[in-house]
Amino acid sequence: MLLIVNKNGTTTVDVTWEDADNPFNASDTSASILGSKNMTQGEYILFTGATLVLEAGDTLQITPTSQASPHIDGLCTVTETFIPVG
Repeated sequence: MLLIVNKNGTTTVDVTWEDADNPFNASDTSASILGSKNMTQGEYILFTGATLVLEAGDTLQITPTSQASPHIDGLCTVTETFIPVG
């Protein structure tokens, strides 16, 4: 689950997944989850029903733009799974 809430004014929001591993030696190691979504004050977006597998060092980045003092909150649920080596 990923919840994104706009607490202040109208702003544009981007959500990206930064892949620290870069398995394909690509120049761009990010994937867009939400791109340039215009959100008004009090609006929220809730992603459910999908699974994103993050590995050590990966990050989710929520970036507000086009507003002087944005206030965007994000909340996600995480399940850690231990995968033994060997």
